[in-house]
Amino acid sequence: MADEEQGKKRRRGRRGDRKNPNIRPQEGTGKDDLSRGDISGEDIVSDSDVPEVVDDRPQDADDQAQDADDQPQDAGKASRRERTRAAGSGGGGGEVSPMDFWRSGRVRSARDRRAGTGPSEPQGFFKRITSLYLPPWVPVVAIIVVVFGVLGLLFVTRSATGAPRIGVDHWHAPYTFYVCGEIQPPAPTWTGSGVHTHGDGIIHIHPFQQSEEGAGARLSRWFDYGGGKLDGDEVRMPGSATTHKNGDECPDGTIGEVQVFVNSVKLHDYKRYTPKDGDRIRIVFGASEDNVQLDDRFVIGEDAVTREIEMTVDQPGAAETSTIFTPSTIEVNAGEVVKLVLRNIDEVSHGLRISGTDGLYSTGDDFVVVPEGSDPTKADQGDIIEPGGTGFVVIRFDLGGNFEFRDPTVITSTGTIEVESVAATATPVPADEFEVELDVDMQDNAFEPDALTIEAGTRVKLNLSNLGQFVHNIRIAGPDGEYDTEDDILSEDVLPGETGELIFELDEDGEYIFRDDFRAETMTGTLTVE
Repeated sequence: MADEEQGKKRRRGRRGDRKNPNIRPQEGTGKDDLSRGDISGEDIVSDSDVPEVVDDRPQDADDQAQDADDQPQDAGKASRRERTRAAGSGGGGGEVSPMDFWRSGRVRSARDRRAGTGPSEPQGFFKRITSLYLPPWVPVVAIIVVVFGVLGLLFVTRSATGAPRIGVDHWHAPYTFYVCGEIQPPAPTWTGSGVHTHGDGIIHIHPFQQSEEGAGARLSRWFDYGGGKLDGDEVRMPGSATTHKNGDECPDGTIGEVQVFVNSVKLHDYKRYTPKDGDRIRIVFGASEDNVQLDDRFVIGEDAVTREIEMTVDQPGAAETSTIFTPSTIEVNAGEVVKLVLRNIDEVSHGLRISGTDGLYSTGDDFVVVPEGSDPTKADQGDIIEPGGTGFVVIRFDLGGNFEFRDPTVITSTGTIEVESVAATATPVPADEFEVELDVDMQDNAFEPDALTIEAGTRVKLNLSNLGQFVHNIRIAGPDGEYDTEDDILSEDVLPGETGELIFELDEDGEYIFRDDFRAETMTGTLTVE
């Protein structure tokens, strides 16, 4: 190793002598030795002030061969890098060659080029990215892309929001609230939100702000907006301080639970339910129910219709209070079965509810318009008529007088049904042709008694007393066991506070069922013939 280093020093000294003419060879060294490149002497020392500077003059063949033998294979590459580094750091600030990038295999940044040097150590990914030179317009384009990307995301999110929407939808959904079988008063008015009520038993939905759109109009949110609460196991109506929880007992000892029915269908996940235009909502705290009877209306089949009257509803002005019915006064005869056909010619939804003989709304003797094609006994399509839609209701009044109707979505829009008094027609039966006489009282929800026993082939007279507030009758299914067939036995309609009678005879033994046509689900009984 020492011999190799010594040889390098001798060669540098020799090259320095060639470059500096003032240096003379030492005594004892002939020209022939120098010309041959004889470097066997040990006393040759370089006087050069700049180490590692290579002589620009060409070497002779012997020198080149000797250099190749003395230097390792990598020495040539190192010498080239040393020469490049020395040239770059010299006083002239040498120019950087574009090929240096490919020779080194490393990224050269603008700062490297300005400094005149390339990276001396391998760079990581992040350092390479941060050291790259970018034109001034690149950040501007990046900002524009980000801004438009955010706007596009907001647009997509806004479009994905479900109805109802601001300025597009204006919905109405009537509701009732029952606690342990007793109907409760409607929630008081609040209008600070687009999902509100006017104290009219109607949920009004026309969002004012984006948070009230889509899921913001759910039934549970309606409770929240009014200061109430509706979740999986408890309910508190807006405006009330009483909270009813699952497991609480009703006065009759039954265990209550929170239930929600929409168009007679029980919801099992009502926390995610959003009322739709025309939905009929029944909120119940009480005994668990699977089937719901519509107890806020009186439904008559279309088969008995003797006359049809057409009506329209419209809102000619900007305010809801300008809503009008045409005609606003309807004349019918007592006992006449009439079908009212309502056409909505407005741009928002409307409805029609007729108060019964009690003069109150949302009670069992009301008549309610339902959309054309729906089943009025189920109200499976709600009670609201959409713009351009048509609805119907079949009515009959047994007492003369004036009865009010109104639009449930705008309770100030009303009309009148004038009923001319006409005595109800009773089935003529000879008063003296009976063998057995039985008394039957008719309440508004049951017969008393509801179980009768007679002998086969005996002519029987039933004395009917209406102790309720509504019209009642009694229909006995004949031997076929079906209602509304030819073998039925039917009494006349008995007005509230009045009496009637039914005389009949059954020859076949068995058990017969009977009911009140006006309360077909609740007022039933059995007649045993022996």
